[in-house]
Amino acid sequence: MSLSRRQFLQQGGVGLLAFTVGGCTQEMTPQQARERGADLQVFSAADMAGLERLGETLLPGSAERGLAHYIDHQLAATPSESMLMIKYLGVPQPFQPFYAGGLAAASTAALREFDTELAKLSDVQGKTLVGKIATGEVEDWQGPPAQFFYFVLRADAVDVVYGTERGFSDLGIPYAAHIAPPSRWGE
Repeated sequence: MSLSRRQFLQQGGVGLLAFTVGGCTQEMTPQQARERGADLQVFSAADMAGLERLGETLLPGSAERGLAHYIDHQLAATPSESMLMIKYLGVPQPFQPFYAGGLAAASTAALREFDTELAKLSDVQGKTLVGKIATGEVEDWQGPPAQFFYFVLRADAVDVVYGTERGFSDLGIPYAAHIAPPSRWGE
């Protein structure tokens, strides 16, 4: 059965997703999945570390809130059920090649420009690399359009950090969901 985004929100909220920890599937937020070391379904550990580094540079706090686990979970789902921003931007399904290509290109750029792995970039190096991705200035970028990759990944980070009741509270904005989830998610 395929759910619309509206139906999904009505039934449980975006943040409670099924993750597997130690062979047991449990409903938890992406942050809890990260904290408990939930199994990855699409990404390797190196991919996850690189994605978290990029996410932290794009939006501090996104790694802690489970950005990599959220994207991994959504990529493993049926594309029509995905809640990733890319779904609404006219990118052909499946979406995994888009993220894999962007991460591979960013990893190659980190090695070429800083002689280090993407996940091991310093804050300054991360900001420099992300700035080049955002402006399309990465030399020999071999992935999806760099600026588009930046846009999509930043939107995913914003969803994970601020698309929750906690995120609204962090911004000092009253949470006034059109359809309030039956439970608090993202915490």
